[in-house]
Amino acid sequence: MSEEERARLLKLWKIEAASYSFSVGISSTMAQAYAIRVLRFDVELLGTMVLVQLGTLGAGYLLGSLLVSAFRTKRMVLWKVFGTLNRCLWAMLGFSHRLPEEHRVWAFLAMLASSQLSGSIAGVASGDVGADLVGRGRALRFFSSLNSWNLVANSLGLVLATAVFALPSSVEERYAIAYSAALALSIASSTFLMMLRDLEPPTSNRSLGEVLNDMAEVVRSRESSSYLKTVAMFTFIVNLPGALWGYYLLNVLGGDESWFPLRAIAANVCQSLGFRMWGRISSKIGLRRTLYVGMALTTPIPAVFTFLPSLPGQVVLEAYSGFVWAAYNLANNIYTLYLPGRAARASFIAVVSLTSNVLASVASRLGASVAAVNLLAMSSVFYASTAGRVVAALIARRAVPELTSR
Repeated sequence: MSEEERARLLKLWKIEAASYSFSVGISSTMAQAYAIRVLRFDVELLGTMVLVQLGTLGAGYLLGSLLVSAFRTKRMVLWKVFGTLNRCLWAMLGFSHRLPEEHRVWAFLAMLASSQLSGSIAGVASGDVGADLVGRGRALRFFSSLNSWNLVANSLGLVLATAVFALPSSVEERYAIAYSAALALSIASSTFLMMLRDLEPPTSNRSLGEVLNDMAEVVRSRESSSYLKTVAMFTFIVNLPGALWGYYLLNVLGGDESWFPLRAIAANVCQSLGFRMWGRISSKIGLRRTLYVGMALTTPIPAVFTFLPSLPGQVVLEAYSGFVWAAYNLANNIYTLYLPGRAARASFIAVVSLTSNVLASVASRLGASVAAVNLLAMSSVFYASTAGRVVAALIARRAVPELTSR
């Protein structure tokens, strides 16, 4: 592969990823608010929504690992097909209220599940293609830049959503306009995706037995299993209030739809800056330290959230959240792609993602069940997440292995 061709594809990937983030920034950020305001979801239904959302994402990573391994020579095709389905289905969520009332909730959940399932399959394929395209040597610099651009594009989508919700029209009409824009952008993004190609495709596929053996090796490997257990525990703790943020924001703190995109814009801008800064910091202190420091810095976020009934306070908190999550997300992304060898990469992505998302879905459903008791119980879920993050960071400091340059 010539360096010129590699550079061209990496640039095209950034454009595709940014346009994807622009579209999904609208449709995914507003999904919970749409469910509450238009479909009238209560706390229990929100818990089911998050359970479906995370559970199908985890199942999709397992299915994605099997598909990418069995059809590895066609991994680019898998990325294109399922990536297109993912972004278009996200955008179609906002039209659920057009269906007969008795079908709205289940249609919404079915589209959400299908979008997440296809998205995780595309995620395994894109991770396998992208890791080979980038290479370990330039991974830290490239992925910090890629993530930064994605967040800027996501923020632009949220600016558009904010403008839409300022229009003098009904709630349903505003959501219809916002999701129509997301659908148009998802189609444009899919066009860029179709222009990508795999310059280093594997020459052979792998059998189901080999894939399962790779997964077993991940679990048996001391380094991989230590990392897997630590990330899974942290993910469980973080997602205890996963179904509650939107409900608490609208019904306890007194916010409205404009709070969702404005908070997300603040988080995205600061996370974009954070990716670039943490990329430089990581080159000096190492990815391992970046990972557990990032975990520790997220500690106050859930508890502080419950004490901020104003938009400025929420925006400041989200700005802080975006910056510190950049440290963890950057380190976690590179660990997941490069901790195993190339042959086991798809299996490792699947095991980490499946475990994390299953535990996240269980945690969010558990949190929603506790929160349904009363407001005090709901607040206690946020405080439990704060306390648990301290423990997770201390464990990560001892358990996470160093990432070699292999």
